[in-house]
This record gives sequence, structure tokens and C-alpha cells, in this order.
Amino acid sequence: MIFTLLYVPFILIACHYFPVSTVGLFLVTVGLGWVILLAYRHRERKDFVSPVVVGLLGLGAWISGDLMALKFYPLVLSLLFLLYFIGAVVTKRYLLIEWVEKFKKRPLESSERRDVIVSHWFWIAVLGLNSSLHLYVLLGESTFLWALYSFAGWYLLFGMAMILQLLFAHRTQVGQWIRNLWGYGLFVGVIVIGFIPAIGGYFFKVIMRESKPHILFQRVTAVIFRVFFRYAPGIGEIDLQMNPKYNPDDTYIYVATHESWLDYPLMGAYITDLFHLTNKKSPFVWFFRPIARLLGVIDGIGINVLHLLLQKLRDRSNVLIFPEGSRSLDGALLPFKKGAFSLAIESGVPIVPVVISGTRYLVPKGTFSWQKVKAIRIKIRILEPITAQEGENSEGYKQRVWESMKQNKEVLELS
Repeated sequence: MIFTLLYVPFILIACHYFPVSTVGLFLVTVGLGWVILLAYRHRERKDFVSPVVVGLLGLGAWISGDLMALKFYPLVLSLLFLLYFIGAVVTKRYLLIEWVEKFKKRPLESSERRDVIVSHWFWIAVLGLNSSLHLYVLLGESTFLWALYSFAGWYLLFGMAMILQLLFAHRTQVGQWIRNLWGYGLFVGVIVIGFIPAIGGYFFKVIMRESKPHILFQRVTAVIFRVFFRYAPGIGEIDLQMNPKYNPDDTYIYVATHESWLDYPLMGAYITDLFHLTNKKSPFVWFFRPIARLLGVIDGIGINVLHLLLQKLRDRSNVLIFPEGSRSLDGALLPFKKGAFSLAIESGVPIVPVVISGTRYLVPKGTFSWQKVKAIRIKIRILEPITAQEGENSEGYKQRVWESMKQNKEVLELS
């Protein structure tokens, strides 16, 4: 390998100071000595290829005195490798399998063997291109161009081919990186771009001394979130249907099913003047917390938080709660916690059940990686508002809402 790398600069320097025939005689001597040394060490036949080629080309230059004979060395090596790979495919003795198994120190699985077999055809194409380029620069009149490609050009070509080979071998991981970059990059991008006018509108409302300056902020971010869901990977469409008895201008406690972190921006894309809980204590770093509060996020648990939500409802703002308390892995409705229903009874505000289906296929619980899926339809059903009956306790109220949502969830999953 070192000899091959130094061959071109050696030829250029040697032919500058000595006649071509003298350089050829030197290469014949080097090739012969090299062969004798390899034979003494009982090396494999393939190790004799390079010294034999050097000796023969040196012999040609010694006899003819023509530099062209010495220029053939890189082309001949490329052609020999090309024939070697073609022979491997024809005889089905795939040499790359041996190399990869030796590198991995284990037998290859069937899927890995298929990939390696396909790689032989790839390297045949690369070596064919390399041989063509070597022939082009060899037949050209520019010795500089020949030297440039023969010294560095084909190593650059093989380096790029190796990168493509690695990308192919690890295409599953690469695809995952691309999806994550697309999904999260788009999310961050639309937020960074869209939050600038949103924050400007918020401060304008503050200056105008309006009672709910956060509403304009949430309306702008609702548009931002809809843009995100329009172009996010794996999403075909958003199927939103609302019950005729639901009035989006009224105040409600929204109780939604929960499959993924995407449910938060999904609800924020269609409902404004909204406040919602997260059961993670201080989940936002300091520079995100002001933005999160404008989006209505309230971090914390306990009676004090419920009192805060009760005050928001009395101010005719909406509240969003995911009563399952956790994300569902398979879409099945988990048991509800009773906080939302106690809040509804205390405030007299009706509950609007919201059934969401599809987000778990994109970013399921237990991972932040964007999954490889065909374009799916995310379905949202905003159901008929449910008011607590006279004398009904939170347990009975919770059970009524749970049964309604379970029935609609099952229908939605089958549709």
C-alpha cells in the first residue's frame, strides 16, 4: 500500500534525474527482489501481484525507454481488482464476506450477507469508473493530470465510495437520523421563526393592557403547530371532527387521550386560551420556561395546582388534562385519575372528551426517535361536552367519561 502511494512521486522524481530506461531497470530489480523476499516468507499468491506488475512494467520501460510504460501501473492495478470482483461474483465466492466476517469476528446474518453480495456489484461499478478515469488520464497529454489522479484522485474516489458503502450498510440508522433531524429540526425551526411575531403580539397586548395577552400568542403558535404537522415526517393528514354540540368559544375542561408528546402541540394547534398540566417537576430549562408559560404549561402537582386551574376556569380560560397520567403504548385507554373530574364538579365547567389516534406510531412512549412509518392519518375527535349530573361524585363522573371515550377510541382505531 505504501509502495503504491509513493509510486507516482517516485516515478516523477526519478525520471527527472535519470533516463526512463535506467528507472525501468531499477524497477525490474526492485520487483525481482520483492518476489524473492515474498517467496522466502511463503506469502500467498495474491501478494505477488504488485511486485510482478512493477517488474513487468519496469522491463517494458527498460526496453522501450518510454515513460508511458511506467504510467500503466495504477491502471493495471485497478483492472486487476475489477477482474477480481467480477470473478468473485461469477464464481459466487464473495471475498467481501470473508473480510467483513473477519472484521466483525462473527458469521454474518442472512440480511447482512445479502447486503455484502450487493456491495460486490457496487465495487465493480466503482472500479469500472476508476479504470475508465485512469485510462483517460493515461491517454491524455498531461503528465500532471495523470500524476494528480494516480497519486490522489483515485484514493478520493475510493474514500467517497467507502462512505457510500458505510451509509448503505447502516442505512437503518442513517434513516433514523434523517427522520429525527427532519422532525425535530422542523419543530424547532417553525418555533424559532414563528415565536418572534408571537412574542411581539404578546407584548403589544400587554402594552394595550388587555386582560389575556397570552391568547394572541397562542393563536399565532397554533398556526405554527399546524404548519409543523403539515410537513412533519410520517404524517399524511390531520383528520379533525367536532361534535355539533361542541362550541369552541365556550369554556371547557378538555380531557384527552395520550399516546405521544406530540399530543401537546396537537391540542395547541386547535385550541387557544388553554392551560394544561405536566406532571414533571420543572421540566423546562430557564430560557424555555417563559415560553412554556405563555403556551399555558403549568408544571407541578398537588392541591395548589388544582386551585390555580380552578382560577383559570373562573377567568373563562380552558384547561387541558390528560387523565391517564401516562402515554398509552398500544392505544388502549388507561384508567383515569380523578383530578380533572373533581375540578369540573368544583367549577361547574363541562368536560369535553378528546380522542386522539395515530401519534403513537410516530414517536411512541419510551423513545424520542421518529419512527419509520408510511404516511398516516392522525385522527382527532372532539366529542359532545359532558356535564356532571346533580349529586354525582367524581368517581361516577369519571367512569361515565371513561366509557364514552373508550367506545369512541375503539371505533376510531378500527376506522
